[in-house]
Amino acid sequence: MPASSEIHAALPTTMLVALGLGAARAIPIVWLVPAFGGRSLPLAARLGIGLLLTTLGWPYLATAAAAPALAALGVLGWLVLTAREVLIGALVGWIVALAFRAAEAAGGLADGARGAGFADAPAPLSGAASSPLAALYWLLAALIFLELGGLGRLAAALARSYQAIPVGAGAGLATASPGGRAGMPAAIELVVVASARLVESAVGLAAPVIVALLLAELGLGAVARLTPAAPLHFAVMPLRALLGVGVVLLGLGALDAALVAGLPGWLALADRGFAAFQ
Repeated sequence: MPASSEIHAALPTTMLVALGLGAARAIPIVWLVPAFGGRSLPLAARLGIGLLLTTLGWPYLATAAAAPALAALGVLGWLVLTAREVLIGALVGWIVALAFRAAEAAGGLADGARGAGFADAPAPLSGAASSPLAALYWLLAALIFLELGGLGRLAAALARSYQAIPVGAGAGLATASPGGRAGMPAAIELVVVASARLVESAVGLAAPVIVALLLAELGLGAVARLTPAAPLHFAVMPLRALLGVGVVLLGLGALDAALVAGLPGWLALADRGFAAFQ
């Protein structure tokens, strides 16, 4: 009976440990991925969504939290272990957020090429200064992410990560770095790869508008040389802006296809973010 009482008394503590460590990995993802609501979502709602996602991996969390190694950890060990979980979630959330940032940057490049201001429209969800096409590209990326089940795939990847990378796996790393000795080089490499992909995606998505505007500039330059007396200078700016919008509207189908094709790559990078700490 005493042993049974001790077990029942330890259950609430074990559950709190499991939820706490799991939430330390899930909440940064909810915090950083704009499709969960971004800064416009109240703090309590973001914490609630993070805890809800944590419960998806409850069987693995409960098993890991009951490990004897966790009970032997001191304050430093708990801090390091919690920081490791936060780092895993922050890396994955940052990678997925880059998919939206790439679309937003592409819209900004297109607006810059057509001479539009960069503070004409607030960015979706954050309210920060942005540009019209940047907001449009961002919203289209968010719609595609939701349409293709991006949230579900991200939640499933998080649940799998609790099995592949148990929350107590770093219990012996009390004096190591938060990500573990083996995880940090892989995480740094992944940051470099994701940053390069951000630039590649932004330039690729904006390329049709930039090329069309460049060709228009060459055409207007040729016309100006043939008719030097024509006041083309005053017509160039509005024509450039209208042409940029026209190219975007005509190419929405191609833009949609490009965003759809690029999403699996970003989700694969997110999976690599989890795997980096195995």
